[in-house]
Amino acid sequence: MTNSDYILFLDESAETKTNPYLLLGGIIISRNDYKKNLIPSIQNTKSILGNSNIVFHYTDILKKQKDFKILCSNTDMQTKFWTSLRKSIDETDFKVITAYTNVKEYLKEYPELSHDIYEILFSSVINSYIHFLIKNKARGSIVFESREETQNRKIQKHYFNILQNGTNIYIPEAIDKYITTTSFTVKEENSIGLQMADIVAYNCIRYINGYKIQHSMWNVLESKIYDGYKENTNSYGLVKLF
Repeated sequence: MTNSDYILFLDESAETKTNPYLLLGGIIISRNDYKKNLIPSIQNTKSILGNSNIVFHYTDILKKQKDFKILCSNTDMQTKFWTSLRKSIDETDFKVITAYTNVKEYLKEYPELSHDIYEILFSSVINSYIHFLIKNKARGSIVFESREETQNRKIQKHYFNILQNGTNIYIPEAIDKYITTTSFTVKEENSIGLQMADIVAYNCIRYINGYKIQHSMWNVLESKIYDGYKENTNSYGLVKLF
């Protein structure tokens, strides 16, 4: 990856009855690769469904529901769609970074006067992102999936805190030097980057929990997990905290 301008698209996977972890993560991609490769490639995959502007919601795709009901009755289309999606991911140059923790275990261990769990995960992701940017002599922006206004404000507060105080690794000047902007976008605006972050978060959580990953998706994602150029994905790409 050799581009001076990168984007980190971030999404989260929340704790559920079958998943004890909160995960924050997504993809780092050069602006050039995003515009010239990922967007047209994914739109081509979407066109198999008859609508190149359809918005990917990964759980809906897997369950063949809502806009993806068409996959229920057409096995040939299913095969073409999943083959195309894997190919689009495999042939696009991007890196995956995530941070996750067991929510109940964290709250049990640190019940009072502790940092917010999301803030800790966010700081970890920022550490990995800046590490990547430094190694690539680059600068980058961050795009979040927009949620409720209170949640967006909370994320902004965390980011401003990091801007002022830094992380446990990087001083504030590093944040200011390497990260240019942050913004919020809803998936319904058809942000391909956020839709990819959704795919990444879902499949990383299944991998972490030891669940079966459908449609061989992990085969194409695993090699894209950021390893810090040290073959160490646990410290940079799949970071477990506490």
